[in-house]
Amino acid sequence: MRRKQKIDPEFAVKAGEQMISDTGQHICMAEGCFDIGSHPAPKNRQELRSYIWFCLDHIRMFNSQWNYYDGLEGDALEREIRRATTWERPSWKFGTGPSAKLSSSDPFEDKFRFFDEADTPAHAAAQNLTTEQKKAFALFELTPDSDQETIKKRYKELAKKLHPDHNRSDPKAEDRLKEINLAYAVLRKSTAHV
Repeated sequence: MRRKQKIDPEFAVKAGEQMISDTGQHICMAEGCFDIGSHPAPKNRQELRSYIWFCLDHIRMFNSQWNYYDGLEGDALEREIRRATTWERPSWKFGTGPSAKLSSSDPFEDKFRFFDEADTPAHAAAQNLTTEQKKAFALFELTPDSDQETIKKRYKELAKKLHPDHNRSDPKAEDRLKEINLAYAVLRKSTAHV
């Protein structure tokens, strides 16, 4: 059974700097004590990482009398308690913090289907597609069940729209047309096997 420590009204902390012995050890900071101080205690609430040192008996007295919230009242006390509930780290509602602003609005690829919603069944044809095929369908803005005729029609539309002869002022038009050509080759190959 643990004993309650008696509060000593005579206990006081020495004024001034921490004393060091000839051997380089800390001397207890309790008034009238010259034992080795091997137990650290914070100087005050503002300097929690700056220590004063006590012997075992006086650290027990110091701990029994020290109150972190001493001197705080009302709103200041409430703010301290709120900060302590989140380990003094900033917090915000899910999806509204700084990382939410940096994240992309594009959906990510859920390979293991952890985030599939039960009420939205996956497209049957999309389940066996490679990443390259999924990107090609996304580039063509078509669904995986599109037939070869629809794919060919969409390819012709995009090829006319992005052809460098029609976009002389846009230096990236040729690169986009190359992407469309590669995507069309992938889609032709994938729908030829279906």
